[in-house]
Amino acid sequence: MDSNVLIVSEKDQKAYLPYKCKDIENFLNIFPDKYNTPKEVIEDIYIVPLDSFKNAPLSRFREAFNLVLRKEKGSIIKAFDLALELMFKYNLNPIIVAACRTLDELDIYLDCLDENELFDFKCFEVRFEVCPNIYKKPIKEFYF
Repeated sequence: MDSNVLIVSEKDQKAYLPYKCKDIENFLNIFPDKYNTPKEVIEDIYIVPLDSFKNAPLSRFREAFNLVLRKEKGSIIKAFDLALELMFKYNLNPIIVAACRTLDELDIYLDCLDENELFDFKCFEVRFEVCPNIYKKPIKEFYF
């Protein structure tokens, strides 16, 4: 079954990228020695530790470069050009770039981001699971 949801889980310290069943099947067919089950493909490719996105500018560069070069089979020049452009787009979460399956999806997201209308982005749902922030009430200090 397809997963059309990007889940960024602070609790698990992982990002669960969206995927299509046909993509899972392709990996199983292309790499039969590496993957035996769909679960192995999902765990290896579509579940990413959040640590890999700590340096946001570098992560945006890497993910944009990989999107053009590996997913879209584009040229190195085009990949480098987009990667440099997105590297300094500070309001763009690099996990979103990693979740995009095509350049069209990324373009739609960037348009929605620029227009401040992210609710119009329908390619996949984005969920952030954050841990609750526990607030400790400070102890009143008494001065004599």
